[in-house]
Amino acid sequence: MDNVKFFFIEPESETPEKKCLQPASYIRKSFNIKGKVQKAILYTTGLGVYVPYVNGHEVGDSLLMPGFTNYRKRLQYFAKDVTEYIKDGENVIAAILGDGWYRGSLGAFSMRAFYGEKIKFAASLELVTDQGTSWVFTDEEKTKASQDGPIRGNDLKTFEIVDMTKEMSGWNREGFDDSNWHNCLPSSYDGELISHQGENILEHELFSPQIIFTPNGEHILDFGQNFSGHVEFKVSGAFGTKVVLEMGETLDEDGNFTTKNLSTVACENINEGMEVPESVLGQTLVYTLKEGVQKYKSTFLISGFRYVRLTNWPEEIKSENFTDVAVYGDLKYSGDFRCSNEKINQLVNNVRWSQKSNFVEVPTDCPTRERAGWTGDVNVFAETACYLSDTRKFLKKWLQDFVELQKDDGSLPFIVPEIPMFTDGVDMQNLPYSSAGWSDALLNVPLIMYQFYGEKEILQLVYDAAKKYVDFNELRAKAKHKFHFYKTGKHYKYILDTGYHWGEWLEPGSSMMKDSIKALTFPDSEVATAWFYHSAKQLSQMAEILHETEDQHKYDELAQNIKKAYQKEFLKRGKVHSKRQSRFVRPVAMELVDPKYSQRIVKQLQKLCEKNQYKVGTGFLTTYKILQVLTDYGYAETAYKMLTQNECPGWMYEIDKGATTIWENWLGIDEGGVPKDSQNHYAMGASVAWLFSRVGGIQTMEPGFSVVKIQPIVVGDLQWTETSYESIHGMISTRWERNNGHFKLQVSLPENVTGVVVMPDKKEYKVSGNKELKCELS
Repeated sequence: MDNVKFFFIEPESETPEKKCLQPASYIRKSFNIKGKVQKAILYTTGLGVYVPYVNGHEVGDSLLMPGFTNYRKRLQYFAKDVTEYIKDGENVIAAILGDGWYRGSLGAFSMRAFYGEKIKFAASLELVTDQGTSWVFTDEEKTKASQDGPIRGNDLKTFEIVDMTKEMSGWNREGFDDSNWHNCLPSSYDGELISHQGENILEHELFSPQIIFTPNGEHILDFGQNFSGHVEFKVSGAFGTKVVLEMGETLDEDGNFTTKNLSTVACENINEGMEVPESVLGQTLVYTLKEGVQKYKSTFLISGFRYVRLTNWPEEIKSENFTDVAVYGDLKYSGDFRCSNEKINQLVNNVRWSQKSNFVEVPTDCPTRERAGWTGDVNVFAETACYLSDTRKFLKKWLQDFVELQKDDGSLPFIVPEIPMFTDGVDMQNLPYSSAGWSDALLNVPLIMYQFYGEKEILQLVYDAAKKYVDFNELRAKAKHKFHFYKTGKHYKYILDTGYHWGEWLEPGSSMMKDSIKALTFPDSEVATAWFYHSAKQLSQMAEILHETEDQHKYDELAQNIKKAYQKEFLKRGKVHSKRQSRFVRPVAMELVDPKYSQRIVKQLQKLCEKNQYKVGTGFLTTYKILQVLTDYGYAETAYKMLTQNECPGWMYEIDKGATTIWENWLGIDEGGVPKDSQNHYAMGASVAWLFSRVGGIQTMEPGFSVVKIQPIVVGDLQWTETSYESIHGMISTRWERNNGHFKLQVSLPENVTGVVVMPDKKEYKVSGNKELKCELS
């Protein structure tokens, strides 16, 4: 941690009731300086989330500092140059400290205080003068705190309760009378303190609403886009008036505001006696007015929403008094795909917004109900995420927590960082680890990142943990499922049928509840064994890249043994015996089937798709590969028909239903208009990688896109496409168009990137710089 020293303090004099929302803590440390300061650096951290100040100036623009990590192991700190704010005489370091991820509501059941019951804060101010360097610390000496400020209840996920009649003017500046404040208590932190590693959480796009008057007589703001963020509003009314803003993703079948498609919370004293409309999800701001015209936006509450229900608004509701502010990690979003089909363009936009909504500090499943770092979601989405944005800092920081959550036996979690999956009383230590397709993200995500960015350090970060994980899977594959006692073949020691596995997850027509219960007793051994092979093969690839020759051969041999076992168990004479699309996609996509049988299997898949009227039949673990598999084996038209057909289940069905993000469930809004489950999960949007790599034709041939393959697929009714990807070497772009049987391709490559172009007539060309090529279409 370099030479920075922190003294942690606890601003609360007593341990609060963890089930109840708590007021934010206001912290201040007054100190004196004589003479001119040449440089001043403020270092801050905390267990909770905070807004730091120096002499009344908010320090930095990052929200929700210090971010979300596995707090039991490591905690980030921020550094900011505050020289311009320091002055001769009295100075004040201050902060508002809230519960955040540390003590706030986590998971589908909004369990509180998972990581700890006492929030903590620490700040160190480094002062450089002509006399040398000195330090000011927010230790217990002369650091005071109050819980009597305007934020009466705070939670990242559920409620923020604000009473502006309790505003404390000048509390974070010099000269404020803090004689009624209490001294902070000394505390400590046992984990590792690290400088901030991830992307800053910042405010981004702004939206203005349309005002809707619903059939049940309520006023709703419609911002036109589902996303993660908060509302800034201007209001005036009688002193002490309480207003309520509730955030939701969708309207119900009758056109009224609802959050019933999401789950409930159980949080006590949420409203200090006020009747909050029964939407119970949370995502609610309760605000008590002070005198005069006032502006406010949430300090700690971040919500996933498009619609806002207003209750008890004291004046005429005007659109210009409300602004939605998108809040997400400050990744560079520069990849884009556009084409002549506007619905496909909307799909790409929806996927981008689902990524933004769920890339808030950690890659989450949704920005509403759970906000959990489910590893399966980002596992299948990583390629699409990398085409759309630069994920290096964001995912590397998350992968560090992934590694640190590995158990001694080598097993890995399927949620990173940990959050409670159930309510109080459930021992998290007894929950199953290492779910196939989820935990395997530890290998799959870094290898995808290596292909995009060419950085070996991401592989080195996970390598030892990856070995332990594959070794763990090898041991549990040898353990036979109790209901499979009759299986005695020698190959069976490579079949993974023990442990808990989520399986294909959310195939059309399936039930989340039924599938999760079934998996407790009958884990899907086909899925688990396929991912066991995939991770062993990927580990061998990592070893080769890192020049670990012995490991390379060891895990390649293991992968081949698993492959033979898979073929014997699930591919009788090279055939798939199933009516499920996923069973055909997986062995081909993962190269588990001998090449001589692959074409036949994909032909069967094509017939299944045709018979199903090109409706999607896959879940989480194969949707991201089905279009690619069909295309690579000569069925690009089938892939395009699947992408563009308008019935449920399908991507265009969502578009036709007004979706502005990607649904969790293919039946996110049914034919009757009833909303179901989250409206903002990116996993099923992983198909966008196919648009970049196959339709737009941009693929890497060497790590980091130093050598590229450009092979666009002319498909369906598309007349033109424009594809761009910002590589580490610069922008790579393609544009193709067709007209009366003529095809024209424009390629633009950075100066130090070369490429091979494969035209639709199969002719190949070596290219660099800007190039235009033409051919005739057959």
